[in-house]
Amino acid sequence: MSYHPQDSMLKAYAEGLLDDVSAFTIATHIESCPKCRYQVTQFESQCGLDLVNTSVDTNDDFSSMLDDILALEQNSDPFRAPRKPTFIEVNGKKFRLPLSLSRFREDISDWKSYGGKVFSASVDISSQARVNLMYIAEDVRIPQHTHKGLESTLVLHGGFSDEDGHYGIGDFLLKDASIKHSPFTKLGEDCLCLTVLTEPMIFTQGVARVFNLFGKGMYP
Repeated sequence: MSYHPQDSMLKAYAEGLLDDVSAFTIATHIESCPKCRYQVTQFESQCGLDLVNTSVDTNDDFSSMLDDILALEQNSDPFRAPRKPTFIEVNGKKFRLPLSLSRFREDISDWKSYGGKVFSASVDISSQARVNLMYIAEDVRIPQHTHKGLESTLVLHGGFSDEDGHYGIGDFLLKDASIKHSPFTKLGEDCLCLTVLTEPMIFTQGVARVFNLFGKGMYP
């Protein structure tokens, strides 16, 4: 695992400042990344220390606050059982989903196939960004493209490459409109990714540019 979210993004996650989709993506990454999980723990500890050291207005009515807490409606539901592993199937293969994604299993659409080589399934968890599971079969190259907004990618299985390097399980990438790339898988290597797009892809080479008509670009 060689590619991780920036420290500033991990810090914002620990402080609860990220939007829901970005926080979900980071949570999925740290599920399999001990390094970033430790870093988030450090940031959370610092947040706790900052809170303890924050001066408190002694005029606050603590008795009233306690009364409000005790007046809250009690939840009689039993403790939630740990989530069980969830699997998805695509292109004749079965993959285990990260636990953070398993609770959205019912929100994953049917797979769409692009030539039997690239498959995508949307995950309906946000109206602010397009979240997809994307599967790329072996020995496939996706046409070069850039992004009108931001694209974050988390590798869940296998790996892929582009002009900047090779990415394996757990690697997290964040690319913006300044980047053009053409992801590809090698012979004998397929890939399952979680992708988040805030705006459509814009193809920059070949016949795929037809998808850019009217400036709309394309979502996978």
